[in-house]
Amino acid sequence: MIETIERILSGFRPCFRRKAAFRWFVVVVFGFLIRWDTHGVSSLVRAFLLEPTCYPSLLHFFRASSWELDSIVAAWIGCVKEHCAPACIQGFVVLIGDGVKAGKEARKMPGVKRLHQPSENVGKAPYIRGHHFGVLSVLVGSAGRSLALPLKAEVHEGVQRLRALLGRKPPQVAGETKVTIATLMLALAQGVVSQLGKKSVLVLDAYFAVGSTFTMARECLDERGERLLHVITRAKQNAVGYRSYANDTGTFDGRVKLCEQFETRADDFIPTEVTTYGVKKSVSYLCLDLFWKPIGERLRFVLVRDGDDTCIFSCSNLDFSPETIILAYSYRFKIELTFKWLKQLLGAFCYRFWSSSLPKLTTSAPNLARITDEKQLESIAKTFRAIEAYVTLACIALGILQILSLTRPGAIWTKYTGWMRTQSAAFPSEEVV
Repeated sequence: MIETIERILSGFRPCFRRKAAFRWFVVVVFGFLIRWDTHGVSSLVRAFLLEPTCYPSLLHFFRASSWELDSIVAAWIGCVKEHCAPACIQGFVVLIGDGVKAGKEARKMPGVKRLHQPSENVGKAPYIRGHHFGVLSVLVGSAGRSLALPLKAEVHEGVQRLRALLGRKPPQVAGETKVTIATLMLALAQGVVSQLGKKSVLVLDAYFAVGSTFTMARECLDERGERLLHVITRAKQNAVGYRSYANDTGTFDGRVKLCEQFETRADDFIPTEVTTYGVKKSVSYLCLDLFWKPIGERLRFVLVRDGDDTCIFSCSNLDFSPETIILAYSYRFKIELTFKWLKQLLGAFCYRFWSSSLPKLTTSAPNLARITDEKQLESIAKTFRAIEAYVTLACIALGILQILSLTRPGAIWTKYTGWMRTQSAAFPSEEVV
């Protein structure tokens, strides 16, 4: 297994202009795999029993100009394609995107802002201060075990100025600049799909069921002008479709309120069996191809009844069967497991990068527009880049664990010396690896 890890990490050597930076990269990624605590960069020093003088060098590595984060991500995508083929549905690679919030109390950490986190979990506060990351993953594996392997993570809320300092262009929707959490996620997906070079379908939750999501997906084309990206989301409960649309006048006719169809067309639902979350169950569905006003195009709406539960899915690809759409959305929960391992196993969000050039955080986020000194802005931008680099390298470490789980399960179970009451699966979990 060490040889497999070595081959994976060696593929990143061209991304570094300095040999020392590449060596620190290997230390950081391998440190995520073996450290026994998750207290930021200092835990990497303890994991390898390094000299305390190595701590400043590690901090400098995350801010170094000898490597670019985009080139690391590009190399990681190429590595995933080489070592673990992405899973496909009807010939489309399945991408899964979602956001995750990391609470931060630091008062001089760039990008920290007040965040709302709606949840039924009473253990979660409705408002926190921290970073909101947008994470994009690719589905890998087979019917035996499928995983959401993380490809890229970016801070997506309240960081427009910081992104500009790093030279990142704002998202474009129909030729106009529009910066929202949804457009930033789609811009992230566009970049990944262009590097994958394969037709893909992006699975998102109901938060992203807005017009800009489908518009930006429609604009993702290959060199021949063919569409590369389609979207599957859970539609909002108040979603409305139309049976006809007059392009010359821009009028919609035949209004259909989708949530009412569960009652008015209950006899038209078709029973079927689908496998979701590894369990085969009987559901019934109603498929409607209707125009959606935010984009002026047809979407395929699939109304699903599962016992007393109901839900509505929307898909931009009219060629996908209803069963395919239901199955694809069932994979969305895989990214929640990815977040679990990033948080609890690898400590991907336990970073403490801060900049003395940043004004202290008070009731609102610091206004960077008031800072005019170029050196201060450069220092803040490097700190922000270090935060995203730390999380991205943790994503790579988790991806390596997932690749080993899928490709070397027998070797892992043979060498595993821990005790388990029940070995529940042929493929070991990321924690076992």
